[in-house]
Amino acid sequence: MAQSSSAAYTLEITGAGPLTRLLNDFLDIRQHASDADIAPDELQRLAGAAPQQVRELLATEGYFAPAIRQEIITTGTRPLVRIEVDPGQPTVVDAVDIQFAGAIAEDNDVNARRSAILRRQWSLAKGAIFRQGDWDNAKGNLLKNLLSRDYPAASLPQSEARIDPQRHTATLTVEADSGPAFTFGPLQVQGLKRYPRSRIDVLNPLQPNEPYSQDRLNELQARLQDSGYFKSVFATIDVNPEQPLTVPVRVDVTENQRRRLSLGGGFSTDTGPRLQAKFLDRNFLSRDWRLESELRIDRSTPLLAAEVTLPPISNGWTPSVGGRFERTDISGEISDRLRTDARLTSPDKNNEQAIGVSYLVENQRIDGNIANNRHALIATHAYTRRRVDNLLDPRRGYVAAIELGVGVRGLMTEQSLVRVLGRVTWLEPWTRQWKTVVRAQIGQVFGASRDSVPGDLLFRTGGDQTVRGYGYNSLGVSENNAVVGGRVMALLSTELVYQLTPQWGAAVFNDAGNAADSWRDFKVVMGTGVGARWRSPIGPVNLDLAYAHETRQPRLHFSIGYGF
Repeated sequence: MAQSSSAAYTLEITGAGPLTRLLNDFLDIRQHASDADIAPDELQRLAGAAPQQVRELLATEGYFAPAIRQEIITTGTRPLVRIEVDPGQPTVVDAVDIQFAGAIAEDNDVNARRSAILRRQWSLAKGAIFRQGDWDNAKGNLLKNLLSRDYPAASLPQSEARIDPQRHTATLTVEADSGPAFTFGPLQVQGLKRYPRSRIDVLNPLQPNEPYSQDRLNELQARLQDSGYFKSVFATIDVNPEQPLTVPVRVDVTENQRRRLSLGGGFSTDTGPRLQAKFLDRNFLSRDWRLESELRIDRSTPLLAAEVTLPPISNGWTPSVGGRFERTDISGEISDRLRTDARLTSPDKNNEQAIGVSYLVENQRIDGNIANNRHALIATHAYTRRRVDNLLDPRRGYVAAIELGVGVRGLMTEQSLVRVLGRVTWLEPWTRQWKTVVRAQIGQVFGASRDSVPGDLLFRTGGDQTVRGYGYNSLGVSENNAVVGGRVMALLSTELVYQLTPQWGAAVFNDAGNAADSWRDFKVVMGTGVGARWRSPIGPVNLDLAYAHETRQPRLHFSIGYGF
């Protein structure tokens, strides 16, 4: 492998195959190969140390008996250091023995099932190539699975990987001590100043003497954080193996300020430049109600909205009421929309439910003429299932949601209707560098004709988070030189991301979808493109250049986050 003309020597590694990259990344003699003024005795030292470093590096990948030959050739304009490597046969896991101690070893069916599950989840199984990283990960996952539920004092007091270099086998032995089983006790709250203790108690999902679970602690923390009253929340227990029962749960909170005014601006390739003002009052009318109001001005969708969230009721569900006025000017359709909502939202964000009622009024104009006035009273139910590793910047998991709305003719609704919408976003990292993102949506309005359904209940697509390559909500039903919402919609987007650095990535994608008045009229349109990804402090930032197959035109898109 040739070096630059200023290098003091050339390094050549042969025979290592796919392991060459590992050696190039970590061998000292490779790191100094570009030093122009390296002394001959220093070169001798680096070359002499290289075989042992090669052995240590190959051992991490399961090769414990390599043949290594190293020489320095001084003929020519500069020395050539040649390292010939024969990695030999990889070491394979021959047997795995996991022994349990502590409470989990007590003889009962529950412990037997838990132990069996942990043994099945052991990732470095018999027949696998023994790698140091895989060995460490397998032990770490075993300990994590114990710590996360029932046994926060668990440990791995002994572990051994016995290598037989003659047979090229590894025998793995692990002792896992669960320690005692812990249970939750009462809450101990620190940091309350403005809000009553009841604000926390009503959101507490933990029951007295409930078995310890890190997920349940996270749920308590998330419920309090999502309430909007606290800037930070930390829920912990004192892990003392001598006192494992009814352990007090310490909750440290930092309260948010009562009022906040936010002014800002922004830009979106969908709606252009934007000015925005938000006002938040967490003690509205001196009743601990939370008022959130917003004024947004942009070229396509100016908005005035307000929502009042009341304290949670006894079962933890949160009531809220709100209203919004929005004017949309998109693809030849101008609509003035007024919407009011009353809603109850469940406290569990991983399995979130919302039930409510909405009244929608719309004045629609096409080509400057009044087309019609539409209104509907809709009862709604939505269920969202979140299984991601991080809600702000997810790398793995999925979010799936289904929404159902029903309106009955005569009850402030022109025609009876049923509206169904399903959505899913799935993220899967295949390796450290490669990740896929899949998004799918499908929706339909049953019963009522399009002319009698308010636009918020119909479907349009196109834009940054739907079918890239097309303008915002520019895909739908053509009517009098305009595009309006349709009664059916479907979308499928697949994206492949390659992580260039921990912060930057490159993507290729294909989006397909449309909206129409019926499935018989539905025509799939596609957008294909490439993009850049930046993992910013506020979530993933996406810059995409997409080619619209239907219009044969490119379009630039900019967005933040995923379309959940």
